[in-house]
Amino acid sequence: KEVNLKIKKGNLLIGFIQVISIIIIIISLYYIYLWYIDNKKTENILNEIYENANVSSDNISVDNDLKIEVENIDFNKLINKNPDTIGWIKVLGTDINYPVVQTNNNDFYLTHSFDKSYNKAGWIFADYINKNLKNNELDKNTIIYGHNRQNNSMFGTLSNVFKEEWLSNKENYYINFSTLNNNMVWEVFSTYTIEKEEYYIQSNFSSDEEYISFLNTIKNRSTYKYDVNISKEDKILTLSTCTNVGEGRTVLHAKLIYRK
Repeated sequence: KEVNLKIKKGNLLIGFIQVISIIIIIISLYYIYLWYIDNKKTENILNEIYENANVSSDNISVDNDLKIEVENIDFNKLINKNPDTIGWIKVLGTDINYPVVQTNNNDFYLTHSFDKSYNKAGWIFADYINKNLKNNELDKNTIIYGHNRQNNSMFGTLSNVFKEEWLSNKENYYINFSTLNNNMVWEVFSTYTIEKEEYYIQSNFSSDEEYISFLNTIKNRSTYKYDVNISKEDKILTLSTCTNVGEGRTVLHAKLIYRK
């Protein structure tokens, strides 16, 4: 009897473990399904955007007559779709090629798509502290965020900036980020990963000395030494996303070199 009781207890334990395992599998499959649905919705929205953006381009000469393509975006249809639209960003050597939105907080577009529907993929958005972007005025530091998505959407390919393939092509060092009335090109001067902090997302500074100290700090953090000079007159662009490890951040800084 004692043996049979132990067998029954063993069978009950095995059955319990099997039930828990099945529940875990079902929950995991459900979340994978939701992840797939979010990605599919994002893909459909992007396809519609690309069809309606009416993108054209010009070429400008930069360092040693290197030709860089500058995109011209017709924002009218995008603004009709979402009045929060304030610009467009394209990073060569990555899949980053999106309209940029902005609202009065940094939470909404973490969980909402371009059409404002709920979506954990979120969207590419400018920090709300850069309040004058719709008026085409730039702070010292303009900050743009996006999720690091495993399907490479949003800022999922920003980590390409650490790869030899990206670094070996100097065209990649020039980023298109344009607002509603200005086409702009920005030159990368720093790329790095860091633990979550507030320092690099400062936007305004109390003095030239404070700003110069800030620029030198973020430049010296770079894991690759770009041959780019920076000064107190420069406006900079900061791109930020999560890393795949802990609370870390992948960060890119670039300075404005062309505006028309």
